[in-house]
Amino acid sequence: MYSCGSSSDLPGNITKCDIADEKCLLDGMNYVINNFATTGIKELGLVKLDPLHIKKFSLAKNPNSPVSIDMTFTNAELVGLRGSQVKRTSIFTRDLRRPIAFEMFSPKLTLKGPYSIDGKVLILPIVGKGDAEISLDNVKVSAIAKFVPVSKGPQQTYAKAIEVKIKLEPSRATYKLNNLFNGQKDLSDNLHVLINENWREVFGELQPDIFGAMGLIFKSVLNKALSKYPLEQLFSGL
Repeated sequence: MYSCGSSSDLPGNITKCDIADEKCLLDGMNYVINNFATTGIKELGLVKLDPLHIKKFSLAKNPNSPVSIDMTFTNAELVGLRGSQVKRTSIFTRDLRRPIAFEMFSPKLTLKGPYSIDGKVLILPIVGKGDAEISLDNVKVSAIAKFVPVSKGPQQTYAKAIEVKIKLEPSRATYKLNNLFNGQKDLSDNLHVLINENWREVFGELQPDIFGAMGLIFKSVLNKALSKYPLEQLFSGL
């Protein structure tokens, strides 16, 4: 258990932080990631983060973009959050009016699972269905979350996330899409060379949909966790 804050009856020996104690909040986030990313904390409503199960993840065609694809992952997994470290976080306010911002570094994040794709990438058409992996190396994750208070009685104030914006900045992205073009190896090899040599341009064009989908996913994760305990039990100083 990390040393800042005060003892509490929260699950997993999680220390109760003062709501305005930035260092304690930062240490607490890293404590949870380091110790519970692979298991979650059922009593706290925290789902398993690594792998994080994603029922559906979709990217939509943009006819004005050189990367215009319909791509859908179903029952996919995001792998790698357990190796992450939160580098900075802002503090909560009692009325939750101030958005919470944080920055995290992940050595590697990989989205993998069954996929389907149709559209065009740069100068080539693309079609396929099978298993895929999209890996991001050395990822700087920036997020801003907005909350509103939900009162359920005296000393029963819950936080509800209403918006989560996420930005990912990798040093490299690698795409592996099995069974492209119904298994035609030459076409598949040429397409993989194109998208992996031009990974930055491809990722840049897909950013709005990727960031939007990730924001919705982590908004759901946050709200599951925040629905279990009122702020008065999660934090001191209220």
